[in-house]
Amino acid sequence: MTVRWGILGTGGIARKMVAAVRARGGEVVAVASGDAARARAFADEQNVASAYGRHHDLLARPEDVDVVYVATTNDRHHLDAMACVEAGVPVLVEKPFALDLERAEAVVAAARTAGTFVMEAMWMRFQPGFVEAERRVAAGQVGEPLLVQADFGIAALPDTDRRWFSRELGGGALLDVGIYPLTFVTSVLGTPTRAAALGTLADTGVDATVSVAMRHGQERLSSWSCSFVADTGVEATVAGREGSLRLHGPFHAGGRLSLRRGSTVVEEHALEGPENGFEHEVDEVVHCIEGGRSQSERMPLALTLTTMRWLDELRRQVGVVYPHEDGSGTV
Repeated sequence: MTVRWGILGTGGIARKMVAAVRARGGEVVAVASGDAARARAFADEQNVASAYGRHHDLLARPEDVDVVYVATTNDRHHLDAMACVEAGVPVLVEKPFALDLERAEAVVAAARTAGTFVMEAMWMRFQPGFVEAERRVAAGQVGEPLLVQADFGIAALPDTDRRWFSRELGGGALLDVGIYPLTFVTSVLGTPTRAAALGTLADTGVDATVSVAMRHGQERLSSWSCSFVADTGVEATVAGREGSLRLHGPFHAGGRLSLRRGSTVVEEHALEGPENGFEHEVDEVVHCIEGGRSQSERMPLALTLTTMRWLDELRRQVGVVYPHEDGSGTV
């Protein structure tokens, strides 16, 4: 069947999703924004039939869509996801799933009660490079993985009006880019048992740079960083006694791997994938919906909640407080 998608939000990532859905034979039938003119402009530009000037108006006729992609700002993710669950519409929620664990747990509990499909759009876990790295680690190419290192740092323009630096919109490096190395190290080494973080804050109060050390059980360690002001690159390494496997930048979306023994590269492997990479998570959503599943085995809700729990702890350690947490906001 042709899967009909609705999209909440009109930013750049929504445009990428339109292209990915169409590349996989799906149809984007509706878009919604908090601004009617913006929704109409997006619909006209992308050739989408219906446009709504309020987010949840898209859900007024839930029978008209098969799944909704939430591409709104971070502060709205839990609200829009919950609206989809309450309407009985399967939903793919852009990361971060919510601003904090409490909100994430509320959405997940509602979805489980309703039996509605919900998945966080952690597209990295579906990328060919990530899947191949997982396969090689499981095959013992580096021995038991003992240390994972990852960086996701970009030098963004210090625009306090931009969502990335807005406390009100749930900005900060951890939630927007730190979620990738956190998910990566957890995927490879297992759930963290201890973490220590140091960070610097932007003038707006959100985290600009964070450096993290984690323990994953007795012998496994990870170190990773994220930044909106330091251009660290976006690469990751998994190391064991037999060697190391490097995912070259950008590690969350790239398709080039190198295997090292000591300081010698013994193998390089390049993978080709779709143009924007979102097609893989589109495939997973369609697979789950057509199979009547309420969650993805590849991106389970338990992993989303584990990630959210540690994001909360790391934010606490570096001193980031969002408006709903200090009483200055209500969302």
